[in-house]
Amino acid sequence: MNKCVVETTLQLLSNYPEWEERYAGYIKSLANKHPKRFRKPEGLSVYSSVSRHKGETYDLRFDGQSVGEISSTPDRVLLYPRENANEKYFGFILNKNRYDWRNSNEAKMFRKFFRDKAKEANDIKLKSPEHRVENKLLNEFAKRTKAEKKALTGIQPIKLNDCFFQLPTPIKASEHNPQYAKQFGGGIDILSRVKRLDRISRLCVMEVKDENLPSESQSDAMEQALTYATFIAKLLRSKSGQKWWDFFMNRESTSSQIPSHLEIDVVTIMPVGCTEEFVNEIIHVPSINTNFHCHSLYYDDKEFTKGKFVFSGTYPQLLMK
Repeated sequence: MNKCVVETTLQLLSNYPEWEERYAGYIKSLANKHPKRFRKPEGLSVYSSVSRHKGETYDLRFDGQSVGEISSTPDRVLLYPRENANEKYFGFILNKNRYDWRNSNEAKMFRKFFRDKAKEANDIKLKSPEHRVENKLLNEFAKRTKAEKKALTGIQPIKLNDCFFQLPTPIKASEHNPQYAKQFGGGIDILSRVKRLDRISRLCVMEVKDENLPSESQSDAMEQALTYATFIAKLLRSKSGQKWWDFFMNRESTSSQIPSHLEIDVVTIMPVGCTEEFVNEIIHVPSINTNFHCHSLYYDDKEFTKGKFVFSGTYPQLLMK
């Protein structure tokens, strides 16, 4: 695996050091936990972010498609539906307005519509098929009990206030040429904690693709994931690194120090059928004392259309059962 993308990313982060102070501010904000004042609606996923957390707002998504926003205050919880998208993709009409989440008939109708929609065979063409796969993966990885029939054990997505959370990065990497973009960089598809057979938890950066395309090969996807993983490693070596480590590891205090040597898994997730494969290809980066372990993970596209995941590749064999 070419280390060039790692070195390029490290150079960009060194050339534009403004990110370090900004991310120290982010984690300070995230440390102020806001109680979520509503239950997760059935059939929908709830997402938070650095910016949403400050204002106690939440993004509601159905199969990865944003369908509404919730704003929470100590006194009220309000729903703001995505009128145009909901009508376009689902034929659901509810004017763009604000509705009392708990008591209004409009919010009750909104919840019922998507609760019922989730029970249907779902072949709706949404804006982003890739976001649908990503959302399904997040829900699969977030399962906790054997009764839920989790397809891949030993993994949990990083969450914020029990909501799905996509960490922004200051690097734009989607065009396979890392560029510094301040607060407009790319977001990590899935950032998770994994527990491997050695029983030691580590971070895993995942890049999700819904197709195998020559224009967006697995090597390209891996370079994108490596760019974001390099930022994570550099973030953990920054002045706010210990606080980020505690957040990622879901710890309330600094009872566990950041390892002097970091081991980070970097994984591409694609439909089965790709001829390329990464099998624990290790990139050692002495300057940040980190090893990146590159892996491929595949899911069966036919089974996915039936609503379930069947994974293959060598990576699942490394995780705790």
